[in-house]
Amino acid sequence: MTQRNRPMTDLRWLLAFAAPARGVLAVSVLARLLGHTASAAALALPAWAIGAALTQPGDLSVLVVVAGLIVLALAAGALRYLEQLTGHLAAFRLLGELRIWVMHRVLPQAPAVIDVRGAARVLDVAVRDVDRIEVFFAHTIAPAISAVLLPAAAIGFTAATAGPPTALSLALVLAAGWAVSLLGRGAGRQTARVLGRARGDITQHVADSLRVRDVIQGAGTLEERLAAMRELDARLGAALTARSRRAGVRHGATAMRVWGGTLLVLLVGLATAPGALPAVLLAAALVPGTATGLDTLERLAVSLPAGLEATRRVRELAEASPLVPEPSEPTAPTGPTAPISPISPISPTGLRGPGFSGVSTQATAPAGGSRIAAELTDVTFRYPDRPDPVLESISLHLAPGTTVGITGPTGSGKSTIARLLQRHRDPEAGTVTIDGVDARRLGSTQVQRIVAVADQDPFLLDATVAANLRLAAPGAPDAALEEVLRTACSPLPLDRCIGPRGSALSGGERQRLALARTVLRAGQAPGGIAGAILVLDEATSHQDPLTQERVVAGVQRLGTSTVVIAHRHETLRPADHLIHLENGRVVPADSSC
Repeated sequence: MTQRNRPMTDLRWLLAFAAPARGVLAVSVLARLLGHTASAAALALPAWAIGAALTQPGDLSVLVVVAGLIVLALAAGALRYLEQLTGHLAAFRLLGELRIWVMHRVLPQAPAVIDVRGAARVLDVAVRDVDRIEVFFAHTIAPAISAVLLPAAAIGFTAATAGPPTALSLALVLAAGWAVSLLGRGAGRQTARVLGRARGDITQHVADSLRVRDVIQGAGTLEERLAAMRELDARLGAALTARSRRAGVRHGATAMRVWGGTLLVLLVGLATAPGALPAVLLAAALVPGTATGLDTLERLAVSLPAGLEATRRVRELAEASPLVPEPSEPTAPTGPTAPISPISPISPTGLRGPGFSGVSTQATAPAGGSRIAAELTDVTFRYPDRPDPVLESISLHLAPGTTVGITGPTGSGKSTIARLLQRHRDPEAGTVTIDGVDARRLGSTQVQRIVAVADQDPFLLDATVAANLRLAAPGAPDAALEEVLRTACSPLPLDRCIGPRGSALSGGERQRLALARTVLRAGQAPGGIAGAILVLDEATSHQDPLTQERVVAGVQRLGTSTVVIAHRHETLRPADHLIHLENGRVVPADSSC
């Protein structure tokens, strides 16, 4: 699709999205038409009255004119209020639906979409760009319709009262209003694209700088980061300056059109219809009387390209294909986990399995045997922006109820294994098998119901401990929450508030709380806790060695199949099997430095 055609496509898409609110928007359009008609009449009435007084003295009462002006002013104000109320009511409802639509479309892409685009850019599009579309729903449809109908009505009325020449002059003046609003339309779209990219880049730059603040200060590279920020800001400032210059030209042209157009209509009318002075004065008054509606088009010349660019960015994000294609008919697991519907809710019945007492249990398959909890077979994987594979011909076998430890230096591919097990990505070669089925055929929804992951840097809500835990099981009773906290060796009370992103907790406390939530999440797997696969990706890196050993041992007592990823070999001592990675390959554990 060409850049020339894209704005029209986005415009049609917005109109289709607005269809459910067409009734409320129709009221807004009607209120605007009537309100602007009343405003134009409030200017035209005195002009007509002056002409009538000059041609037919004594026939018109001043009180009648004043009363008419009062009625018109009150009507214009009430209709303006109704227009704004209904327009914004429809816009805010549609924005709410749009946010939900974006959420539904982005969730299947997560978390890989964060790796590709950056968290700050995704948030900028999903939050700020959605808000920028409000200008279309609330301030575009009604103004665009009124900017066509009201001038047409004014021209027709003038032709009937002051003659065709006067109507033609008025038509030229009103057409100039449309032309002024379209000045720099192409440049405006280009500027909107530049502004959108620049704002997203600045947002991501600030977010990245804050996340690595200690690294920047320690390396003394603050000035380099600030210089990069100045460059981004200069790009943003240049685009804003160009937009302001075009707006200034349009403002000046609009003022000249109103004053010059009024004079033109008056002169033409006096020259061609001297006997219809009241109608000529009325026609001249219609130039400033319709200026408000055409001024809206001038403002739309700035705001509408920004709204359409925001629409393009929102659709580009939401309509992007997930990095992992989903099967049309997911294959059911072969183990004790029952087939599940992609849209069926997780039943929060508490943790299930032999490691939990006092909570409902469910029979599960015994550990070992011929069933495979998870398996990587000759897996090779590379990220799109890296020429060399991060994993090469890796094989891993996880039997039910056992623990496999993975160790290796940074960049050796440990966390990539966790992502493949979650099916955030698919391997370039080889297969990832979950519960006896290729993860590609199983589908991401079923994989994520079986595989639960706790990572090194968990996300926590600004809420209580209980609220954070219930993200994994909204209906879980307090007893289940306390039990998973004990499993994770966390003494935190359920009613404690932990601050934004857990800022009121230490690093170790945050990790243990997140681990408890992951254990609770694993308990909701279709086969219970013993049918789940639990992945601890550096999930105990902030703990002391004794606490690490206690946490891993507590998880092992649950009977779940577990993959523990860690830098320190001491953390992996309780594991049944251990593999060591170097440069994406399995090497003997004693070969590491």
